Amino acid sequence: MGSPAKKVAFIGLGNMGSNIANCLLAGGIDLTVWNRTASKMTPLIERGAKPAVSAKEAARSADVVLTSLTDDQSVLDILQGDQGILAGLLPGSVHVCLTTISPRCADELEQIHIKHGSFYVSGPVVGPTAAAANGQLLSYVAGDPAAIEIARPVCMAYSKQVIAISERPSIANCMKLAINFNVVSTLELIGETYAFAEKCGIPLVYLRDFYQQMWFAHPGAKMYAEKLRARDFGGGGGFVMKGGLKDVRLMLATAEENGAQLETGNIVERKLRKGIEAGMGDDDWSAFYEITRREAGLP
Repeated sequence: MGSPAKKVAFIGLGNMGSNIANCLLAGGIDLTVWNRTASKMTPLIERGAKPAVSAKEAARSADVVLTSLTDDQSVLDILQGDQGILAGLLPGSVHVCLTTISPRCADELEQIHIKHGSFYVSGPVVGPTAAAANGQLLSYVAGDPAAIEIARPVCMAYSKQVIAISERPSIANCMKLAINFNVVSTLELIGETYAFAEKCGIPLVYLRDFYQQMWFAHPGAKMYAEKLRARDFGGGGGFVMKGGLKDVRLMLATAEENGAQLETGNIVERKLRKGIEAGMGDDDWSAFYEITRREAGLP
């Protein structure tokens, strides 16, 4: 396991996955791709990626397999079975999971790979799809140190920084949930503030300037502050509400398992659920501000 990976397989070509795969190609990596919806492979094949007919075939010759899927079950399903990753993955190869999954699932994945003779690294990414397209994601990785070093050059192709935080894979997933909890709690804070300001008659442009120029320096925070002020929830750059609810529920479950309370998380979970029930499931997750507005009696 001492040499850098030569061949990489990428499985799961949604918005985030496609952008990450493009970064791998731009970095000159020998890339094989597979996706359940085959048409999503076409743009990458045109740029030089090799197509596979199954996850098994994609993994067969790979030193590193990256998965960017939806949730716990989708990762477990694509890993196992006659046409799954493990059916083709050679012992000693490394699987890096980029998906936001539960820490419990990460522990399960590690044990599955140990039994197979392969290596599992949790590598959840932080950043919007625009950051993925520009190779500017932040990657937290955890797992066997030697496996991390095999995967690191691959992860660097789409990351501005790769931070190894533990030998236990689930710690990286706990870190991602902690970061996402800060994001979603900040959305609640900004949303409550805007609703309060509007009820009081404060022009929101002044609060926008306060957030952008003084309070929040990070571009992502500025993006969300403006999304809420403008009530612009249909454009790209963020995270859909259905995915946000999944993540918030993972945050709450993990907190409960560890004897902690995320009270703001319970508030946000309720509003995300109401937003989805109101037909906003495919809008940016910050759209739960509309629930805050409704509950404040705003149109």
